[in-house]
Amino acid sequence: MTHISVQQPVLFIGGEHDSTIHFASLETTKALPKLRKVVMLPGCGHWAQQERPAEVNAELLAFLHQEVGR
Repeated sequence: MTHISVQQPVLFIGGEHDSTIHFASLETTKALPKLRKVVMLPGCGHWAQQERPAEVNAELLAFLHQEVGR
């Protein structure tokens, strides 16, 4: 089996009530060696960008600002 990893900086945004996150394994984070931040939005489900657009946009902009400034 080939090991694949994402080499770009990564921001993960999810909802605390997203069932796919609860069933996923933390083993998958090994494929993200440059995982910079995990944001779990309280009271949010699977469609975070639609349920909480202002918060998702704020996190994305902050992440991009941080990464571009490196």
